[in-house]
Amino acid sequence: MEVLGAYWLRRILARIGAITVYEGQDTRTGMPVMVIQGAQGKPVEGEGFLPVLQVLPEAWVLEWPLGAVPLAQYLGVADPERAAHWLKEVAALLRTLKERGLALAPPPELFLVKGKRIWLAGAGMEALAGEPEGALVALARALLGERYPEFPLRETLERLERKEAGLEALWEEAGPTPPPAPPPEPDIPGRKRLPVEPQGEEGEGALGANGTEEGPQEPSPSRPKVIRIEEPDLPSFPVVEPKPASPSRRGILLLVLGALGLLGGVLLLRPRGSGEGVYVMEFRTDPPTEKAEVFLLEAPPGSRLPTGQLLLTAPGRVEFDQKGVYRLRIRVPGRDPVDYLLEVPGPPLTIKVR
Repeated sequence: MEVLGAYWLRRILARIGAITVYEGQDTRTGMPVMVIQGAQGKPVEGEGFLPVLQVLPEAWVLEWPLGAVPLAQYLGVADPERAAHWLKEVAALLRTLKERGLALAPPPELFLVKGKRIWLAGAGMEALAGEPEGALVALARALLGERYPEFPLRETLERLERKEAGLEALWEEAGPTPPPAPPPEPDIPGRKRLPVEPQGEEGEGALGANGTEEGPQEPSPSRPKVIRIEEPDLPSFPVVEPKPASPSRRGILLLVLGALGLLGGVLLLRPRGSGEGVYVMEFRTDPPTEKAEVFLLEAPPGSRLPTGQLLLTAPGRVEFDQKGVYRLRIRVPGRDPVDYLLEVPGPPLTIKVR
């Protein structure tokens, strides 16, 4: 796992020319981030664009919304209705950029989705310059896969590709027709019904006591509808009354509870063992036949581990005495040393020897 400043680079999401897109993590907060190494240009801010947390000389660090996943996970398997919604949102983002004088053609790997929400990463990068219409059509084909010929928006997308329509043509398409109303449920014997009895209002055309139609009267204030819920007095199942506990069982129960309380107090008041506060971290190498020396450079406050000394020769395990971030230096014979920030406790660390 590589490190860039205060960020872990967990995995590569995409390579776009000289640009590499990583899924990363902030070592200070633990929050996920996206790191675009080699980005050049001016970041664009606004609704639908991933906010830029930090601009480094060699990379952009962007916020990763919690629960969001890369859109590339849905390539070839996206639901047509959801894909249509995403494409309309992407068309709106590309049109916003076009109105600002930026014609960008982002690949699918630069989008994150969460439900029906979608975000674009790297808006403003010079490497994304291109025709947005062509990028939108390519995104639709990648999402739908073999179902693209049956896609309802296919004809509109083809007109976009032939320059016969603009990006706003996608919004003019009618949405899916609502499903038909379900048929009324048959009246099943024994089912409880909730009768609704609206209170009648007196007004024009009301009949008097003699049956003749009276003239207009003052309208009475509207009254709420009355809902009557009828329940039988007795349940439809037999009621079993619990038997009272005998004195002997009650005494045994109190004795057991007292013993448990005494045992808990002993456990809380006994002195802590020396094994508490030890965090074991496993170091692995890839391939496993390689060896790597791990030195401790810095330790968090309160740690008694000596700095500047060899911790272990990986693969192996190390016991740390404090939580926090440790700065390590990893040396592999024949290669330059690499400094690494290790958060304890955490998952096993794999040292890949390339």
